[in-house]
Amino acid sequence: MSGLPLDELPPGLLRKWAAARVWAAHRAPYLASALLTLDPVVVPDTEITGGGAALRRFPADVGWHLHISPAELERQSVPRIGFWVLHQLAHLLREHAAQYPGAAAPDAAPGAGRTPDQRRWNVAADAEIYDDLSIGWLEPPADPPPPHALALPAGRLARRYWELLRERAEPIDPAVTAGDCGNGCDGQPRPWNCDWPPLSRTSARLTALETARRVREHLRTREDVPGGWRRWADEILQPTVNWRRQLATQIRRSIAHTAGRVDFTYRRPSRRAASSPGAVLPSLHQPLPVVTVLIDTSGSMSDEMLGRCLAEVDGVLRAAGVGRDRLTVISVDAQAYQAQTPRRLADLRLGGGGGTDIRAGIDAALARRPVPDLIIALTDGHTPWPDDPPPRTRVVAGLLDPAGQTPGWATTVVISDERPRTV
Repeated sequence: MSGLPLDELPPGLLRKWAAARVWAAHRAPYLASALLTLDPVVVPDTEITGGGAALRRFPADVGWHLHISPAELERQSVPRIGFWVLHQLAHLLREHAAQYPGAAAPDAAPGAGRTPDQRRWNVAADAEIYDDLSIGWLEPPADPPPPHALALPAGRLARRYWELLRERAEPIDPAVTAGDCGNGCDGQPRPWNCDWPPLSRTSARLTALETARRVREHLRTREDVPGGWRRWADEILQPTVNWRRQLATQIRRSIAHTAGRVDFTYRRPSRRAASSPGAVLPSLHQPLPVVTVLIDTSGSMSDEMLGRCLAEVDGVLRAAGVGRDRLTVISVDAQAYQAQTPRRLADLRLGGGGGTDIRAGIDAALARRPVPDLIIALTDGHTPWPDDPPPRTRVVAGLLDPAGQTPGWATTVVISDERPRTV
């Protein structure tokens, strides 16, 4: 199905949709940046079996498209629409589609209808996120039902709810399983899925990392973040906390070396010039460090590795104490791509996917002016390196595959699934 752009909606419905997004962002400000990543698709009610009612939950797909029925948009209230937007966003951020434990739909046919496994998983995933979206409502929505209405304990993950539901002898009430959150919940095809370009897995990972960071920032001043979102943010960021600490230690040492190069300069008058009339006195100058981060985007880098790299860039931006205007990021495969100066993690646009030659990235970094004082290379190590260290520049290699190789002249931090170590 091709779908229609948002501006095909009548002006009144377009304003209602905008109001629902504002409601959602106000309700959960820490999810605001992720809300902007959703790509709304208008699905004509006449093109769906059963009409717009099939889209009453505004289902999403794994490409981060949110499907809108004009009839449902008109029928439902602004808060209810905003609730469903947050609901679908929760499925995407928590990657429920990737966790789906059931059998695939028959022949993967979009119009074949949902299997019992799909329906059970939808109920389980809804139960996981219920409390995180319904806190603060005077009258919480009855759809989806809360876990206690299904005789389920609160505060469990979707996989545990799935197991509890499977152990039951009696079937789930069909009224409960009727709601369909779409491909974004179970990864199975739907008849309304559009052929628009999806959000890439890398961009989705970037969005999750940025959102987890915003949850952490929100918690510094407010305590109104539900427990489920707190745990989710910890799980997204925690795997790299120790690695960040190790990398940040090496960065601080290298930056301290640069910051220690204090010298006299005549570019700025000395504060003691008034004591020596007629003489021009130099002032002390401490150079600000310039840092370049190289990200290996070659085909040998797995999605998991690339996600770690992206997380570490975010850590570097915050832990290094380097001004954003003095830090650049270059993605590298067999060639170096355009340098970027990101103000936040979500601004990064990575190119690559071919062979591997980190030397191209190092050459590109050294060709910049000013020449970086520190190069941080995040790579799996399956690449040739320069024979000699770059002049006047320190190199820290973040090695994401213990089987990879780095040169002896570089400071290497090895990351594994256990504890990172420095070699």
